Amino acid sequence: MSGKRTRRRPNRAAAGIALALLPLALLPLALLPLALRAADASYATPPPQPVELRMSWWGGNEVHRAQLAAIRRFERRHPHISVRTEYTGWIGHLERLTTQIAGGTAPDLMQINWNWLVLFARDGRGFHDLESLAGTLDLRQFDARALDMGRVGGRLNALPAGMAARLFYFNATTYAKAGLRVPQSWDELMAAGPLFRERLGPDYYPLDLQFMDVTALARSWYVQRTGRSLIDEQAQRLTARVEDMRDMARLYQRMVDEHVIPGARERAAHGYVAPEEMRPWIDGRYAGTYQWNSAIGKSVEKLAPGQKVVLAPYPLQAGARDAGLLYRPAMMFAINRDSAHPHEAALLLDFILNDPQGVRALGVKRAVPVSRRALQVLAADGLLAGLSWDGVRQVATLPNVVRESGYFEHARVRDGFIDIFEELGYGRIDVAEAGVRLHEDVNRILDRVIH
Repeated sequence: MSGKRTRRRPNRAAAGIALALLPLALLPLALLPLALRAADASYATPPPQPVELRMSWWGGNEVHRAQLAAIRRFERRHPHISVRTEYTGWIGHLERLTTQIAGGTAPDLMQINWNWLVLFARDGRGFHDLESLAGTLDLRQFDARALDMGRVGGRLNALPAGMAARLFYFNATTYAKAGLRVPQSWDELMAAGPLFRERLGPDYYPLDLQFMDVTALARSWYVQRTGRSLIDEQAQRLTARVEDMRDMARLYQRMVDEHVIPGARERAAHGYVAPEEMRPWIDGRYAGTYQWNSAIGKSVEKLAPGQKVVLAPYPLQAGARDAGLLYRPAMMFAINRDSAHPHEAALLLDFILNDPQGVRALGVKRAVPVSRRALQVLAADGLLAGLSWDGVRQVATLPNVVRESGYFEHARVRDGFIDIFEELGYGRIDVAEAGVRLHEDVNRILDRVIH
């Protein structure tokens, strides 16, 4: 080794750090930790900018409390996002949202009904395309049919929180009092009417139907017979002939005549209140309902002590290839297409539908969830039970291929059916005229509302 001393080159990086820290050396010792943290923060990722979202929904007090709890959990997870909530009851919600959408003031995230897609998204561009947010919103948790229910024109406009179907629920206590089991078929349902009248009295009925329920039941009967949906959107008219509509009217009249359901005047005598609020339902004299499985809970809650309601097998006609279920989203969520914060809105939607914290906050208060992850969470918590869940399991066992047009639940179409059934119910027209009117009037309405 040479004895010549090697001259060391200055470490310029170290010198730069020393110069940068020189001002810190002049600070009082007490302030040094604060200055070091400030210097370190200058190299850190800046915090996200605050974002305010608006979210709207409808429901009862129980739903409001659960939804607000889910939102508070979300805000704790994402402290830079605050959510301004806008919630109401069912009455007037559509009118409010229609005004907001028309005026460009709709919330970022909104609860909608499935049939509102034909009002707000006829061309598929009414709401933000949720598939463009798939990196934030986990759509893999939803099966193809659930996704298809929110897809219009190839764009995913809305996502269902849960699916629902109209099913038959009967008061097993009243049926036992009549010496009958709950109906297992159409024939058993029809045969129960005269037996109720004979064994329990003229004010007892096996089933109660509003005119809206009559329309849905008659549609199920038609689909079972034909294997076709009732409405053809492309043709802008019914698939049914006059004879088919006459059969639907005849079905209603037969149920009244054979004491299966109360007639129009009989129901009206108890007041124009919700079916679950009617005294004959509460005390078990109206011993059945054709109800959404997602809503059956509110009917059961009203029953007098000692009454037990059960889900009955769904009646099928001989040779039916489809049960004719009116199966559709119980409710959906959509993101405003003009939202300034679609990513954050998708974060909130994913939290509500898929995240265990959001799922647990909501439970089954809205409906049994359709998200696979949500179902796993609720199953592990022992919350998948009861009549609503029984309905989900029944639907999975039934032939259910025919998908009805959203126009079946369009307000004008629905009112067209109800008006004619009501005229038949009050004896203003007979079955033959009702069949002609159902065919002609509803087709005229469809021609006007489908564009």
